[in-house]
Amino acid sequence: MTFLLITAMSIWFLYLWIASGNVFMLIMVIIFIPLTAFLIVPIWVHNYYLFDGDNLVIKFGLSKKVIIPFDDIISAVSTKNPISSAALSMDRIELKYRYKTKKFADTILISPVNRLEFLEELKSRNENIDIVTTPEPMDKAMKVFLTVILGFTGVVLIGAAIMLVVGEFDPNVSVHNDGIRISGMYGINIRSDEITNIFLIEDSMQGVFADIDAIRTNGFDGFVQAQKGYFSSSGYGSHIRFVQTRSSPTIHIERRGYDVFISFRDGDKTRALYNEMMEFN
Repeated sequence: MTFLLITAMSIWFLYLWIASGNVFMLIMVIIFIPLTAFLIVPIWVHNYYLFDGDNLVIKFGLSKKVIIPFDDIISAVSTKNPISSAALSMDRIELKYRYKTKKFADTILISPVNRLEFLEELKSRNENIDIVTTPEPMDKAMKVFLTVILGFTGVVLIGAAIMLVVGEFDPNVSVHNDGIRISGMYGINIRSDEITNIFLIEDSMQGVFADIDAIRTNGFDGFVQAQKGYFSSSGYGSHIRFVQTRSSPTIHIERRGYDVFISFRDGDKTRALYNEMMEFN
């Protein structure tokens, strides 16, 4: 569960960074994604259970080897307990064994590939081990907890996927007597009295900002070519983009406050919008 939570947090911070461009979220992404890889990769490549002489050796990822003498094992019970443990599968075995001083018992969950063969081999090493091959039913509280965690992870993944797909859509722009309305992600209303000038630049945003350093301050920067939200550059200062970066031409709206740049995938659609703006301007 710990690894599942860390993975979900990594995806969540990645989603927030893509959506907002916030530097803090970027820092969290830089921290959590390598941490996730650091914790999870060794689990898959360095996970084994070994019958070694008189001992059972358990190795799980970066954790220290657990060495349990066969004579100290009290029981081996099949279970589907989802608690974080040295097990990759939900088909698990709960080993109960005498711990160190022999006065107390401890448990550990493992998931050998062939559970029945493992239990048979374990019984052959110590006939006094109580073996239960039928999995114990998961208690209600654990079912609720697992459902919540898996549900949260699913919502995060679906939300991030939807956001990435929707973010690539062209902006929805409408021109009215009182101004220009841009709806959707980072949508704004531009009043007519705010507008000082409107230009049609015969170039894409990549061309316009080819020699200018630009950073996203609070916006969406898609994996294809869409950019929406607030950006800043040395040449244009703080401004708002609703553009397809590789498409031309580009509409530049000068206004009191943040200038606005607009472009669609279809250049003819951008020109048509510019002509409509000029009729009302």
